[in-house]
Amino acid sequence: MTPNKVFIAITAAVVLLICSLSFFTVQEGYAALILRLGKIVKVSKTGEPDVLRPGLHMKIPFIDDVRILDMRMQELAATGSRSLTVVTKEQTYLVVEYFAKWHISHLAQFYTSTGGSINWAETLLEQRVNDIVRAEYGRRTSDQVISSGRAGLMTAIREQADNVGKDQGINVVDVRIQQITLPRDVMDSVFRRMETERKQFAEAKRAEGIEKSEEIKALADQKATVIKATALMQGAAVRAKGDLDAAQIYAQAYNANPSFYAFYRSLQAYENSFANKTDILVLKPEGQFFNYFHNAGSNAINKK
Repeated sequence: MTPNKVFIAITAAVVLLICSLSFFTVQEGYAALILRLGKIVKVSKTGEPDVLRPGLHMKIPFIDDVRILDMRMQELAATGSRSLTVVTKEQTYLVVEYFAKWHISHLAQFYTSTGGSINWAETLLEQRVNDIVRAEYGRRTSDQVISSGRAGLMTAIREQADNVGKDQGINVVDVRIQQITLPRDVMDSVFRRMETERKQFAEAKRAEGIEKSEEIKALADQKATVIKATALMQGAAVRAKGDLDAAQIYAQAYNANPSFYAFYRSLQAYENSFANKTDILVLKPEGQFFNYFHNAGSNAINKK
């Protein structure tokens, strides 16, 4: 290879290197600052920092340094292990989980205050929002922060968070409370108390039910006793009337023909006495029992 070709190749490589170091691209959703010897490059006419928007830009190699920062919406989430413990007006401890939406509003100010670190900016913002949340919860009762005054609480936190973020060059768009719970030790104590109260309530209801059951059973037994007694009384009355009617019928029948009635009763007595052939009766033949046996022949002759 000739010296001219070598020189041309070296020159081309240097030019390509300078071009690669001179041009850079800013993606959509990002913005950039040029630091020249450690200082932010400013627009000569206005004196404001030169903020580079998305597109192709140029810098001076080895002198300028580029800081490209994300201008999109960011989310700060204080959840899980990062959740916040607050104390309400009546000294009740609560665990609050929240999230905040924010973005960079002033790029140069953001870089100056945080060094261009998103993590450092979130750390500073979280500390300030935590202080605001604690202060606002401390001014309110548990009922207000959970139900009645929740909207006013959210508005106050959001407005104050937006103000504290301006000196960092960021804009806090929204702050939302995701969840409010009791601390673990307090929650366990509350659950144990609730369990005890529920057991006491269940035992009271069970005792009340047993008492009602005994009352119903006693009332039913009383009614059953009264019904049985009434039935027995009515049955006895019916039987007595039946016995009276039967006695009257027997008396009427006896009075109608006393001799036939006496003969009929004697026949029943004979039938019952001689029903079993193995029975033995030791009686005098002249007794009243055999009266119709003695008179049977004469009665037959008289009938003839």
